[in-house]
Amino acid sequence: MSKPLLIASGWLLTAAGTFALGWSLRSSGNYVSDGDASAQVPVRSSITGKRTLGEEGKARKQQTAEDAFLAKYIIGGGVSPANMKLAMKAVVDENDPLKRAALFTTLLAQLTPENAKAAFEAFDRTGGVGRFGRFGDNSKQLFMNAWARMDGELAVKALEEQAKANEGQGGGRGGRGGPTGVMDMYSALTGWATVDASKASAYVEGLENDRMKSMYTSGIVRGLMVNGVDEAVDYVSSLPEDSGDRSRYMSTIAGDMLEQGLSSATAWVDGLTDASVKDGAMSRVAEEYAREDLDGAVSWVKEHADEAYAASAVSEVAERWANQDPQAVIEWAAELPDASQAKVYYEALDEWTKNDPAAASEYLAEMPDSAAKDSAVEGFATELSREDPESAMAWADTISDPQVRSQAITEVAQDWYRQDRAAVEAWLPSSGLSQEAQETVLQPQRGRGFGRGGRGR
Repeated sequence: MSKPLLIASGWLLTAAGTFALGWSLRSSGNYVSDGDASAQVPVRSSITGKRTLGEEGKARKQQTAEDAFLAKYIIGGGVSPANMKLAMKAVVDENDPLKRAALFTTLLAQLTPENAKAAFEAFDRTGGVGRFGRFGDNSKQLFMNAWARMDGELAVKALEEQAKANEGQGGGRGGRGGPTGVMDMYSALTGWATVDASKASAYVEGLENDRMKSMYTSGIVRGLMVNGVDEAVDYVSSLPEDSGDRSRYMSTIAGDMLEQGLSSATAWVDGLTDASVKDGAMSRVAEEYAREDLDGAVSWVKEHADEAYAASAVSEVAERWANQDPQAVIEWAAELPDASQAKVYYEALDEWTKNDPAAASEYLAEMPDSAAKDSAVEGFATELSREDPESAMAWADTISDPQVRSQAITEVAQDWYRQDRAAVEAWLPSSGLSQEAQETVLQPQRGRGFGRGGRGR
């Protein structure tokens, strides 16, 4: 499923919309003259909204504002590097955002491997020229995407050199993977991946900053999505299975598939052959499905509930359903395979506790010991801890599974610490928690996880 250049990256949507508007203004012939006769075009009839044949003839003969602008810089059928820099500087210096967008789009069509570096120099803030960004658009990111499709190595190298120069002048911490120019680099790698994913990926693999590596890998996925989701899925499948980001990348692809409708998205998920990347895609689609058609989502995820890749999707649906009827979710959990029950019980008890903690505790007291009960108690205790952390701690301590018990106690202790720091500091040494868990308790600002699924609450 190909995407046009202007929406190659989700980060460029704002710029793309602006540029599309610029093109729309140009093609409709509704530009308002700024005094230059060459920029004037005939207006439509205020009665019929249509031009007469005579007006159409005049319109074809007259230049648009963009054509008039470009004519100043084209020599011999193209724009030389020197003229490209002058033209881009003129575009950068244009204060009208709509006119600037239209001119920029026109100039971008004249970009070549020979003049791209010169155009890039017009964006350089250190040269006193680069005012893009002052108006809140993403023009430089779009430019980097386009340049990298022509010459990815040179585009990336130029950004690295610029970052080092800015660092040397106190303009930020730049370099490979540094925070300066992160979005410019993301866009360049997205464009590079569209035409040569192997080289773009090799560059990213050479980075030392894991956070930047993860972000830029996401850019490669987006670049491949321009060519179609199959290429993007194949790339994600090629990543190491222990990569914690594979689910996130698949969620990104699934979001693109959802634009075609739920039926198409669910059919796509069902057709994925690599189960190791299916979880992120299914979870994202289930989230949207449950929002639009809860009954349909319940039926869909139940068909897959005995598969490991469906665990997060089942949890998504259970969470949405539990907001409405937690007891119905508990009844549903009993119909599911053991592998899916734990998260469903967690969600059901978490929601039930918000509305009726007494009834929820009575239900838990009657449940037989099991992995499902451990998850149910975890959901109950971590929700109850917001109001009554000491009672919640007593419940968390009844969990049989050592790993689940430690996680539940840690989360409850975080809430308790927010409410009574002295009490928790006195309790921690005898809590039985590992040193790492104790440090986590004392840093509750990091947020809390979701059961064994890791989703924040």
